[in-house]
Amino acid sequence: MRTTIEIPDDLFREAKSQAALRGQTLKQFVEEGIRMVLGHPPAPRPTRVSFPLLPAGTRKAISVEEVRDFIHQTETEDDLRHASLD
Repeated sequence: MRTTIEIPDDLFREAKSQAALRGQTLKQFVEEGIRMVLGHPPAPRPTRVSFPLLPAGTRKAISVEEVRDFIHQTETEDDLRHASLD
């Protein structure tokens, strides 16, 4: 829900600053404060996903044939693994 509230300028500046230091938006900061006062558990914070980075120049183009070979190899390995479990 969207609403408008008036707060003193000094309180706004301090809240905005604290939110930034925590890596939050002012909205997230205010919501967290309201939840704390009301005794509600905090909303889960989204987690960031990081992907591995490769140094420049280490990648090479992959052909369609290489992709097909990899898929075939993986399927074959899976079939063998499943067969050994039976």
